[in-house]
Amino acid sequence: MLSPLDRLMALPANAFNALRTLSAIADHTEAMRAHTALLSEVTAALDRVARDTDVLPGLREDMPRVADTTRVLAPMDGRMAAIERTMPVLVEVQQHLADMPEIIGRLDERMNRLSGLLERMLGSLDGLSESVGALQASVEPMGRLAQRLPRQNRDRGARSQG
Repeated sequence: MLSPLDRLMALPANAFNALRTLSAIADHTEAMRAHTALLSEVTAALDRVARDTDVLPGLREDMPRVADTTRVLAPMDGRMAAIERTMPVLVEVQQHLADMPEIIGRLDERMNRLSGLLERMLGSLDGLSESVGALQASVEPMGRLAQRLPRQNRDRGARSQG
């Protein structure tokens, strides 16, 4: 055991060791303060998360309705895929449709020319009809004369008997 004098002499050494330990405790306390300074922000963030998750039970109740409403998306996806597959053909058709005004313009021009030609042809047909009528009128007396000839009557009689 230590004598009272030894114990008295050990007091300054113990005090010095205690002071050194106090310095380490202060350093560690400062580190804890720095590390826990963010806890108030974390707590506020957790409070916001808690408020945001309060709606989850309502969402759970709405999920069957959402699932029922979105059932149309699966067939629609198939139709969209079909449209996507036909897209190259549609693009080609679109390119051809872009040429349509020019083609229609050329057709219109040709139809106008054809219409003019048909009008000229109708005029020519009218002239031809008049010429045929005049020819028929001028040939008619010859036809009557030819019927009076004796040979014409015999040929006609032989044909009607045969």
